[in-house]
Amino acid sequence: MRNWGTCRFIALMCFLALASGEPAWAQPPVETPAPETAQQSGAEFAGPEFDSGDSLDLVADLIKPLVLAVVFTTVGLVLFAISIWLIVKLSPFSIRREIEEDQNVALGIIVGAMILGMAIILSAAILG
Repeated sequence: MRNWGTCRFIALMCFLALASGEPAWAQPPVETPAPETAQQSGAEFAGPEFDSGDSLDLVADLIKPLVLAVVFTTVGLVLFAISIWLIVKLSPFSIRREIEEDQNVALGIIVGAMILGMAIILSAAILG
């Protein structure tokens, strides 16, 4: 019987390695301006102000980054699947049997480290 917890953990780690650009703690802090009082602004609520040429472009601001994220995620997962398939085919023994049936913990750690290494390399290559 397969250990689906391990499969889900590996899939989650691969997704996190491929999907995250920079860690959240590496982001610069966002400075918020001091709030204006109602007497200074002259209005209780003011909507977003755009310069004369600025406007929200739906395709450039929302759809294009979404499509690029889906494409790069798909390419990364396909390359990752190919690399795992190559490891399984090139090994001189059955990795599944060694890890699941023979309970070879050392091999499991080595294969997990290889998977994480490939995920990090692929994410760095995709993010440029």
